[in-house]
Amino acid sequence: MVAVVPLRDGSSGKSRLAHVLDPASRSRLIGVLARHVVGTLLASEDVERVVVVTSDPRFTWRALRDVVVDGAAAATDDGEGLPLLTADADRLRIVLQPADRPGLDAAVDVGREIAASEPEEGTTSGTAEHRPVRLLVAHADLPALTTADVAALLAEDAPVVVATDRLGAGTNLLVLDPPASAPSSTTLLSGTGTERQEPRARPGGGPHGAGFRFRFGPDSRAAHVAEAERLGLRAVVVQRPGTAVDLDTVDDWGELPPHVRAAVGLHVPALRDHDA
Repeated sequence: MVAVVPLRDGSSGKSRLAHVLDPASRSRLIGVLARHVVGTLLASEDVERVVVVTSDPRFTWRALRDVVVDGAAAATDDGEGLPLLTADADRLRIVLQPADRPGLDAAVDVGREIAASEPEEGTTSGTAEHRPVRLLVAHADLPALTTADVAALLAEDAPVVVATDRLGAGTNLLVLDPPASAPSSTTLLSGTGTERQEPRARPGGGPHGAGFRFRFGPDSRAAHVAEAERLGLRAVVVQRPGTAVDLDTVDDWGELPPHVRAAVGLHVPALRDHDA
């Protein structure tokens, strides 16, 4: 199981909170939320790797650094040399989103291609058969997400699982089993981020030969269910407290449990003024 997390940058997101948060606070919020989501995924038993696709790797590394840096070692570090990393460091990839492939759907596609291009455990890159892997796509702004939520989604017995938002309209997480998780393009990104050609057709194509096409954005829950139906696959829709609230608005903030608001508010104090 590979998790893909699209994270645009630290400056252009959370615009719907601009009337309550200044740019620095919004950037800090983006980092705090991304750190929580990626940390939760890395702590989930069934998630082998996490691929973060971003247009700003520098911001993303700063945001996620604490997830993979040994805090105890850093506390005694004299400031010289490289930081000591935890075992999770080998499971986290930060990938630059190509400038000629902008947008959320494209970012997720890049992550899916990276996941499919890496060899299975126990094989080498030169000899591995690249196979589609089970894929979990997670937005980077889910402050109430828990490992129990991740386990529940992965336990669903369906090739496509859509975790919708609190309004039942969007898609906050998406689970795809093979062959639905196979990249829809025959040009894949290698593990180093360069393109390689895949001469054979990818499995999982629908009536017109295309694989599962991501449809994030307005009404994406219905769009992803329809995409599964196009491919003849069963989809289930799940709504859990930990997966339903993505923090985009003040109303979203009010829907979060008090302990989650307290944790986020430590880093973004201006949000505390809007506690219910």
